Amino acid sequence: MIEMRFSFVAALLAASLFMPLAAAHGANDFSIILRSSSMQPNEAEVFQNDSVTFYNVADENRTIRIDLDGDGIYDQRCETAPYNSSSVKDECSFMIYAESWDAGNYLLDVFSNETLWGTLNLTVMHDYHEELGPPSDYIFNNGTSKEEGEQGDEGVEDSLRNLAIFLLTCSALVWLARRNGDE
Repeated sequence: MIEMRFSFVAALLAASLFMPLAAAHGANDFSIILRSSSMQPNEAEVFQNDSVTFYNVADENRTIRIDLDGDGIYDQRCETAPYNSSSVKDECSFMIYAESWDAGNYLLDVFSNETLWGTLNLTVMHDYHEELGPPSDYIFNNGTSKEEGEQGDEGVEDSLRNLAIFLLTCSALVWLARRNGDE
């Protein structure tokens, strides 16, 4: 039984050698609580494509405004109702889209009954998902090039070779597990 478990673990490890590696983060939601006398936290650090949600737990309306381009005119706003109202509008969100929110620092002004009540210091960081590519002085294939069709065939051949190695390894592990099970 132990040998069968070993074979299974070995097969999983062998399979992991052929899986591509990737790293990324999902879009996150950063929460800000607007209490009657304080905002918690009063500063935040988010990535582009995240969101910032304000939860109003006070008994008054709150409006959050942001000047994205620094021209003195508020570009976006969201409004919340009082927490104890019959409305479910006691929260609002800003989606930090990379198209409109450049990386940098922003001040989100929170108004209570049209009076500036508080300010959230928001730092937006660039969300890198681009392939930077090779260095500028790098030459592929030592300066030689192949026809497009030949390059496509190599990728298929590599994939088929890797698949054959994987299947051969799995077959060997299954054969060993069965042989040890018969003894």
